[in-house]
Amino acid sequence: MKDQMIKRRSILFVGVLLAAAALVLSYAAGRQAGLGQAPPFHTGGTLFPEPGPAVAPAGPVQADTPMMLLARPKNFSAARVSSFARNGLNLDTLPVPADGQEVTLADLKGPGAITHIWMTYRGGSENLILRIYWDGNPNPSVEAPLGDFFGVGMGITVPISSQPIQCTSGGQSKNCWWYMPYNSSARVTLTNLRSPDFFKNTNVNLRHQNRFYYHVEYQSYSQPVKDLRYFHARFLETDPPDRGKPVTLLDVEGDGHFVGVVLGNRSRTPGWFGEGDDIFTVDGRLSMVGTGTEDYFCDAWGLRVFSEQFFGCPVFEGREIGHRTSLYRFHINDPIPFRKSFKFEIEHWPWISEFPNTGRDYFSSLGFWYQKGFHKPWPRLGKLIQAEPWDPAKGRWHVADALEAEDLAILGYKSAKGEAGRPERQLLMPNQSGDHMLLFDSGGSGEVSLAVPAEREGLYTVKIHFLRAPDYGIVRLAVNGAPTGEPIDLHRAFVEMFPREVWPPQEYVFKDVPLKAGLNTFIFAVNEKNAEATGSKLGIDCLVLGPAR
Repeated sequence: MKDQMIKRRSILFVGVLLAAAALVLSYAAGRQAGLGQAPPFHTGGTLFPEPGPAVAPAGPVQADTPMMLLARPKNFSAARVSSFARNGLNLDTLPVPADGQEVTLADLKGPGAITHIWMTYRGGSENLILRIYWDGNPNPSVEAPLGDFFGVGMGITVPISSQPIQCTSGGQSKNCWWYMPYNSSARVTLTNLRSPDFFKNTNVNLRHQNRFYYHVEYQSYSQPVKDLRYFHARFLETDPPDRGKPVTLLDVEGDGHFVGVVLGNRSRTPGWFGEGDDIFTVDGRLSMVGTGTEDYFCDAWGLRVFSEQFFGCPVFEGREIGHRTSLYRFHINDPIPFRKSFKFEIEHWPWISEFPNTGRDYFSSLGFWYQKGFHKPWPRLGKLIQAEPWDPAKGRWHVADALEAEDLAILGYKSAKGEAGRPERQLLMPNQSGDHMLLFDSGGSGEVSLAVPAEREGLYTVKIHFLRAPDYGIVRLAVNGAPTGEPIDLHRAFVEMFPREVWPPQEYVFKDVPLKAGLNTFIFAVNEKNAEATGSKLGIDCLVLGPAR
């Protein structure tokens, strides 16, 4: 009997344990599923109700997101022209000889629109010209170096990721998504201006030399496009810019809207090149003026390599002479309409200069716009400046009739700094005649003598272009041993708002200076300085000798 009671209790205990375990498992499963009892501090201890949509508004649904639009029926057909091998082999390229002939990549019949161009090839793109003709017009509406058309200037191959342009595989795979409609025809051509020995001493095998892989994808319509605006792109090069005038990036006549630019720059000035402001003139009216080159391209405090949807800087090599920069700005969300004309300019303003439009950099621009009808014909692109050997001295200017101080013979010098104060020729751009100056440091007590030639004996008006700086002293001039003119204080304080280390030259005039035929001795003594000056240096740009009367 006792054994039976123990057995019954054991069975009951096991049943309780199993029931408890089932409850624990059920509670845990409920907690896991979110069905268990809510904690008292959450919704008052009650469970959330089952969610559901609010009452939908009356009327049919309308697609208003890009993914919804994908589900809408399409009233066009799609096709592609490509370089695929018609014989079925895998050499899917089109040869474009380096002889300057214009080779047709696609000849399409309309109405329709080009929606995508993909291309890849070996070698740089600075000598390849892409052209697109619309509706039988004998003049191209698109004409550009291939690399610039795909978002990067000066033939440089780098990646870019924007909305209308993407280049991957290190920049070798090039994609364009501009929408380019036409009504009767579209013709896409490529011209190869490479030299015959372009691939000499390269590792590009023969099967890829001057051969191009490409796709041109397009839509075909059953009806003409009403009120069509043709896609345009024009390339301009400026090298060097006109002194005192901004660089023209695009100049259009007609009715349309501006949608973007690819800009290339190669510097001939050390330091930051981009203090220039962007200037837009619409229908003859000044409409926009910017605050700096990088500001227009939506960056700040200089530039660095980056690539965004509507703006970017795929190339920034630095701030020294010869360094290259490539920028893009696409006005996809903010096109600029015009009814009669559109002009886009930018100042060329190196940071070192006190004055705008005083640089000598190379500039290129490819402007993009849509226009009713065709733009008036422009000169065909031939040889590209960007493909020529780089000349850092190109456009070097001189003050008229100037004797460059750095080129004059130094008869002697003495300086409190000894050998450390030796006069030296110094490159200082862009406001110096001949790009250079003569720099001398007296150390507080010293002088430098220069041999100055004159054609004949007589009285002269001598104009001397001195530089000014925070560490420059007071100079006194003596000509052939005779003190000449008044002392000149060349100190100019550092200005926080415009922190140039050296200010541009200023002309000082000395009248009725007697000179002899042949060489004359000009002595520049610096033995004193302004109380605020931090040094006793002297900078001479050039001298101009003119008749006294």
